[in-house]
Amino acid sequence: MSSSPDIVIIGSGVGGATVAAGLAVTGAQILILEAGDHIADLPVNRDQRAIFQRGHFRPKETWYEANGKGFNPGNYY
Repeated sequence: MSSSPDIVIIGSGVGGATVAAGLAVTGAQILILEAGDHIADLPVNRDQRAIFQRGHFRPKETWYEANGKGFNPGNYY
């Protein structure tokens, strides 16, 4: 017999991973679904300056507000 998870979290990014970590102590069965690739274990992927100052993980795309003004969504948008 297979079991079903109590909680399904879509995405293991900052929000999903934080929620999963917070809920883990409840003993609930948690399933995290992730479509993205594994992040390689490279020094630049752990470098705070590369991430927050040099935009290492910033998407190279423009999103648009309702008024048509473009912006870069940033690391955690």
